[in-house]
Amino acid sequence: MTEEEKSTNKARIETLLRSTGRQGIEDVLAYLEKHDFYEMPSSLRRHHNWPGGLAQHCLGVYDRLKATGEDLPEDSMILTALLHDICKSRKIYRDERGVWKERPDEQLHYKGHGSRSVKLLEKTCGLQLTPEERKAIRFHMGGYNLPKEDLREFFANKSNPLWRKLMNADRYDASKSR
Repeated sequence: MTEEEKSTNKARIETLLRSTGRQGIEDVLAYLEKHDFYEMPSSLRRHHNWPGGLAQHCLGVYDRLKATGEDLPEDSMILTALLHDICKSRKIYRDERGVWKERPDEQLHYKGHGSRSVKLLEKTCGLQLTPEERKAIRFHMGGYNLPKEDLREFFANKSNPLWRKLMNADRYDASKSR
């Protein structure tokens, strides 16, 4: 991915997030900037595993969600698609030599990257999420890797159309990059 593509992705993400007018969005943008969101890969071994891949993936999820979510609120689509993987900014980091590395889950405060993303957005950045947005981000991986104590809430969430469409958009975009 070129520097120009990364810059274009960053500008588009910032414009979309600001368009929501949500309280806390400037803190979210500052967090993205501070934690290499626009530069980092989405993963080290799976989809979008190149510099700039995380921002590219989140935009791909947004584009797919926008194409399939005509019945959903625009601000909810923007927030959930662009921020569903924000916690990767704590999971993936550059070491002292500039090499991308991944922290083991036990070094992170919350289990499950959907839950980590929700906690980071609400507690660290002060972003106000609706209950539907919170659950869509929290369960965007479906039931995969959920702690047993979360399964009941996960199954109760299955009627949430934002969640279902976000999960499908995430899977679709991840499968395109392999």
